[in-house]
Amino acid sequence: MMKRFLAGLFFYFSLLTGHAQFVTPLESYPMPAATNRYQAARLNAVGDTLQLPFFDDFANQVSGPGNPLYWQSGGGAFVNNQFGVRPPSAGVVTLEGIRANGLPYNALTSYGYSDTLTSKPLNLQNYNPVADSVYLSFYWQAGGLAGSPDTYSATRPVFLAVEFKDVNGIWREVWRQEGQNQATEFKREDIQILNAADALYFYNGFQFRFRNSGVLKGTGDAWNLDYVYLNKKVNPEKRLLEDVAVSQRLNSLLNRYMAMPAWQFLANPLTELNDSTFTTINNLNNRFAPITWRGYTQVISTAQPADTFLRGNAAIEPLAQQYLVNGQPVLGSTSALGNDFTVKSALFLNSRETFDRTRQNDTISRITEFKDYYAYDDGTAESNFSLDKTGQRQGAYAFETNVPDQVKGIRVYLTKTNVAKHLINFRVWDAEDGNPATTAKVQQGFTIPAVETLNQFYDIIFPASVPVNGTFFIGWSLSPSVADFVNFGFDLNESAAGKIKYNNGTQWEDFNGERGALLIRPIMDRVTGSKDILPDQNLVQAFPNPSTGQVTLKGPISNWRVTDATGKLILKGEAKNRDVTRVNLLALANGLYFIHCQTKKGIVIKKISLNH
Repeated sequence: MMKRFLAGLFFYFSLLTGHAQFVTPLESYPMPAATNRYQAARLNAVGDTLQLPFFDDFANQVSGPGNPLYWQSGGGAFVNNQFGVRPPSAGVVTLEGIRANGLPYNALTSYGYSDTLTSKPLNLQNYNPVADSVYLSFYWQAGGLAGSPDTYSATRPVFLAVEFKDVNGIWREVWRQEGQNQATEFKREDIQILNAADALYFYNGFQFRFRNSGVLKGTGDAWNLDYVYLNKKVNPEKRLLEDVAVSQRLNSLLNRYMAMPAWQFLANPLTELNDSTFTTINNLNNRFAPITWRGYTQVISTAQPADTFLRGNAAIEPLAQQYLVNGQPVLGSTSALGNDFTVKSALFLNSRETFDRTRQNDTISRITEFKDYYAYDDGTAESNFSLDKTGQRQGAYAFETNVPDQVKGIRVYLTKTNVAKHLINFRVWDAEDGNPATTAKVQQGFTIPAVETLNQFYDIIFPASVPVNGTFFIGWSLSPSVADFVNFGFDLNESAAGKIKYNNGTQWEDFNGERGALLIRPIMDRVTGSKDILPDQNLVQAFPNPSTGQVTLKGPISNWRVTDATGKLILKGEAKNRDVTRVNLLALANGLYFIHCQTKKGIVIKKISLNH
């Protein structure tokens, strides 16, 4: 499915750090994929009325429109796992100023109704309005990662509303939350459905909908919804469902990047793997919830089995929020992975819940690509990044290789808040004293294409690959003749802290603005003539082997780590003598262990049989 990205909002810019860079809201999306035939048939079915209970927490759904089994098509509301901050369960639906086709409602800065999320028809005709205590419950959040809705006024009607459709087909507003120019935590709202003298709701075909009003151009006045539940016998003083839910995205499998070249990872896998993979859990029950969990990694499309790195259990306290679950990931054997592979990391809860719909929020996963590029971003943009509109503008982005390599191009995400035909010069620099060198190693011009083709990645390939080693910079420059902002995608969920620099004609400065990562990636090309990027395993000798507890390492190593057969880290240390190092394994049980020796050419792994 084509990913739905955002582009910059109206020119309401958040000025950052010395009038040099701007991080701005988004203005448009790529169009979502078409609905599949089964879902289309459901959407068009005559008399397709839902029965209670109605429940959707938007967990484990593909980014795009709401699930057509529960929501009517169109309306522009966007299901995602990007914009919610500490939701009840991972996955929210966002209402803002962008149509279902991915374009803003209005090219000008005007205000009014924009997105709508409308339920499929529901059958309420057999319920008693008073005795059955039928409630619509949901959680709402103002802003979240997208910012904060503006303050409500007569000229700026910024609000989120709930409407019910009565038996005569008239939509009636029953709840409203006005913008207050501040982002909020998620809050629960409970609305009892009761007939009124002029509005009857207990009939076959009842519908409810969420609507937002605000700026009609982008994400500036955004609202998030989660955990929508409509049922009888609801007590607003108690919890809605017995549910323990994953509430946060998994962090990166990697320590420094979201993706990196396979050969660069294999040159130093222990250092590149993250020390901790984690998520958080919410107990939405008002009693203790005994659960177990498992975390694993698995190389996709191979026969290699999954590697379990985490097993645990706990009785989660009633109403506990953001309960941390974490473990150190492993990747098993890396010797046969090659130069192009993808890894899935996942965490699964065994909550023993009886309602199958809530079990959808018991699993969270993440995909990590090991191909031919580096990335600090996760591939989705929540904002724009641009330099000032004046001066000789340059931006730079730092990356680091484990072994010598070559840059063959730059992959860049341009949002639709750009002007076609402007020229961008993309560059690669070596590092000098922590900044880009005075002279670029290569420069390649790129002309911004037609605006309607933007909101996607573009590859700018150099005439010849550029050699790099250690820290290097990729980036861009704009001439003073470019009088407009040039906007790149900016990922607010990840961080490239300390890696982004800018230069407006005098000197390089660090970008110290909003936390995030540019959607700009170096495309790498393995060093010509190198058959194997991994160092010669004979570079380091380990003896005696088998060992009774003391192992001598002979070779040019700087540090070492000991893991067991599952990849779990057992010991680590520095090599004080670069030629001879002694490792004490006396405290370990008998068995097989692996000593990972760091050299200037990469990791050398020695397998040791321990037998006291």
